[in-house]
Amino acid sequence: MTKLQKRKQAASVKNIGISGIPNDERPALLEENNVDDDSHYRQRQYGGDKQPRKLNQNKQPNKENKIYLFILSGIAISILLYIGFHSQHASAPVGAWNTSSGPAVVTLDTKFTPLHPSAFTNFITSEESRNTLHGVLSWKVASVSWSWVPSKAFTALLPERSADQVPGYVWRLLPDTTANKYMLSYRYVPPTPSGPVEELLFQLLSLFHPQPFLQSRYEPRGAAAVVRARSSDSLDIMFRLHAEFQLNTSPRRPLWFTPAAFIGRLIINTTEPDVKYFSMHVPAHMSLNVDLEWLIGPNEDKDMEVNITHLEEMSIRSRGSVDPDTLTWMQQIHSHEALSLLEKELYKFMQVEYHNFTEAYVKASHEGRPVHSVILWGVLNDQSC
Repeated sequence: MTKLQKRKQAASVKNIGISGIPNDERPALLEENNVDDDSHYRQRQYGGDKQPRKLNQNKQPNKENKIYLFILSGIAISILLYIGFHSQHASAPVGAWNTSSGPAVVTLDTKFTPLHPSAFTNFITSEESRNTLHGVLSWKVASVSWSWVPSKAFTALLPERSADQVPGYVWRLLPDTTANKYMLSYRYVPPTPSGPVEELLFQLLSLFHPQPFLQSRYEPRGAAAVVRARSSDSLDIMFRLHAEFQLNTSPRRPLWFTPAAFIGRLIINTTEPDVKYFSMHVPAHMSLNVDLEWLIGPNEDKDMEVNITHLEEMSIRSRGSVDPDTLTWMQQIHSHEALSLLEKELYKFMQVEYHNFTEAYVKASHEGRPVHSVILWGVLNDQSC
């Protein structure tokens, strides 16, 4: 075969492509024309001396497109779920609802007004007090402004027996577990809550500050509850809780914040269960309603400073609740009577009938009995000292 014939044959191979040549003829033909599989493939695909594209050269744009598509799909699904939920639960309160995929929950809003610095004017000049008072002076807002709590958790505040669900029934919601023992002030970490009642109350108090103590250092300790009203499917429960907070952490010395009391109210459907209303607050109608004690040295007996002042607001309330005044009850007692029953349960001296001086004088005159007067700084039944 002449050189001219060989060139023509090689040219024809390039034009028709290797794939058009039988496998048994391909090796000889490539060897004869000095052409390898890879070089010929590159020549067919890219032409001439062009370099092949890198394997991932054009992959990134496709990946980004997929990410954008995924994000847009997620947003679309979220919108559809939101629309679907509210179309099915248009009449449900914002704070509590039932879904087929989960339990009912209650949305709680927390409000807290910090103490005014002027309450510590007489103490701030002392370096020891100023260092310890850091915990209260820096406490400007509640730890959690709002939170969700399962409705079922509130059933811990109900009487254990259905037979006791009658207006006027009083029981110890949180018994005094200290057995009248002296409780040290040099403590920082609260005990771990045990049982449904402690767990719920600890969670509620933690919305204000992360270091609540369910058992206060001084009596009365714990909590009591009373059934105020009942209907065919609902109960109105009122409770009184005595707890306190440790506002400092080591190495600062302890600083105790003891509100006068927490007054709570729960209206719950006992068959669901579904919380219709919940509130818990520190009563603010008295001029003195919070006690503060802090250590300025290692000795609790000698190095304790004390101040009593006014706390404007410390409260929790369920969002989207019903108005309690609009509800109809089969049996009920007045709120004042319910609160009085709670006081008598926690304060033994409240079992004695007390009157202000004018009332006592009139009553004593009619009954011919002497008047025993007691003058106090604050009031005993709703004051932290």
